[in-house]
Amino acid sequence: MKTRRQGNALVLTVPSKFGIEENVEYVAVKGRNEAIVFIKKKDNIFEEAFERGGKIDAGSEFSDDSTVGKEMI
Repeated sequence: MKTRRQGNALVLTVPSKFGIEENVEYVAVKGRNEAIVFIKKKDNIFEEAFERGGKIDAGSEFSDDSTVGKEMI
């Protein structure tokens, strides 16, 4: 694959053999060694709940507030 300029953006054409559908949004993440990974964009559950005027309840799975020693500061 080769990049090409389109206006102010660089475009990378994805071959159809990858089976990616049209009009699907992806997030590009640049990793180690200049590798770029494309991740299918998911709906934001927090924005959806806010728009509905609702809340997100973590349920009983998060009822224990104790630490386990792997938390990031």
